[in-house]
Amino acid sequence: MKLYLALFSVCFLATMVEAASEIPEKFFGKYDLDKSENFDEFLAAKGVSWFVRQMIKLAKVSKVLAKNETPGKYNMENLTSKKDTRYHGWELGKTFEAEGLDGVPHKITFSFKDGVLSEHHIRLNDPEHSAETYYYTIENDQLVMKMVNNGITCRRWFKRSTGKK
Repeated sequence: MKLYLALFSVCFLATMVEAASEIPEKFFGKYDLDKSENFDEFLAAKGVSWFVRQMIKLAKVSKVLAKNETPGKYNMENLTSKKDTRYHGWELGKTFEAEGLDGVPHKITFSFKDGVLSEHHIRLNDPEHSAETYYYTIENDQLVMKMVNNGITCRRWFKRSTGKK
């Protein structure tokens, strides 16, 4: 009986650890940008010129987060009126290389911990100075993206889309 309980405990704990390393269902869907807070200040802190900031702020932005057809893998799409990025088949905690919205190759790592999905980028052309991390949470059925640069915290709220992908 003790052996059975010990095996059950080990299996239960292994299941709990595995479940914690998955993205919860509530994150999946298509989201359209609704509003931003401190986005212009955030871009200015990154050294983006006024003219380019205005163009970026006018861009329509949608995000799609989904499970990949391969178990344990995911897809993230950033759809804008200027450029799209599609990251398909990535796994939590595993780094991959792909083009960022800036058109430059990035090393990208997604992680999930304590209810927060993080997306970490390092530009391959400037690995020493280019690290950025985006943090995603779900609040009131909205995807909330948080970014920090030079002491400026920016948040962007994305409404769950009811339209077709």
